[in-house]
Amino acid sequence: MNATMDDTAIYNMVKDRYTATALAPSQPSYGNAVSQAFGYSAEELACIPADSNLGLSCGNPLALANLKDGEIVVDLGCGAGFDCFLAARKVGQAGKVFGVDMNEDMLTKARRNASKADISNVEFVSSRITEIDLPDKVADVIISNCVINLVPHTSKPLVFTEIHRLLKPGGRVAVSDLLAKRDFPPEIKNNPAFYCGCVSGASKREEYETWMREAGFEQIVVLKDEGVDLNVYTQMGEDGEKSNEKGGDGCCAPAKKEKSNGCCSSQTEVDGGVMDDLKSLKDIDLNEWASSYKIFAVKGT
Repeated sequence: MNATMDDTAIYNMVKDRYTATALAPSQPSYGNAVSQAFGYSAEELACIPADSNLGLSCGNPLALANLKDGEIVVDLGCGAGFDCFLAARKVGQAGKVFGVDMNEDMLTKARRNASKADISNVEFVSSRITEIDLPDKVADVIISNCVINLVPHTSKPLVFTEIHRLLKPGGRVAVSDLLAKRDFPPEIKNNPAFYCGCVSGASKREEYETWMREAGFEQIVVLKDEGVDLNVYTQMGEDGEKSNEKGGDGCCAPAKKEKSNGCCSSQTEVDGGVMDDLKSLKDIDLNEWASSYKIFAVKGT
């Protein structure tokens, strides 16, 4: 990643790494371990399609949202449908959930998960979260989980303008996101693994509050999620247990890697996408650079 990358190049980089994530084999034990570290219960994780949980949460926005039966929910950056399916259970058949994502491979996976689990009150929309193909005042609640930090910095205010547009008067926004503790040095800021892993694209707390206030939100709350260890991403193995492997060089994993399998043969190891990228950062304490935050606000009536 180059410091002079424009927004289009950043979007393309994020798309490539999350496409690899969507196409990689599922790691349900890893996903469950990460999700439980960020506040999801074992009961919640047991009631949704296993393939929907990619282990890329940085909090639990549903714990803030207080969803009610019959409400309309929009999930920004829905990935394979993880939070959508949990929200669908909470709002019931009288309600509906729209999952929004710009990555077609993620949406394909999400739709397949919905079909397998016979979940009918979820609809998936292909769109960037800065300009969403949904009508004004469509949602009672908007949620997002570790996605806004992937939007290029200059476009982040547009996300909050879109959220405000989509919410009904009195509607709520509940977001879990990583926020930066300090400015990032070039070796972190320009590292694709840090950016695609939702660390070096993180904003400052005061920026978040300013963007939400300027978009028109009220009752803004931005609180650090105490006790969360971001190193769970890098230290957790595929089996859901902490790994003792040494870290890599902090670069994005190549699309495919050749792995030795004896002296006369080799096998192709599939790119694990963002999970592999994060595991390459094992030697770095992510907690030094960012923290998980709970963000809540209300659109005025």
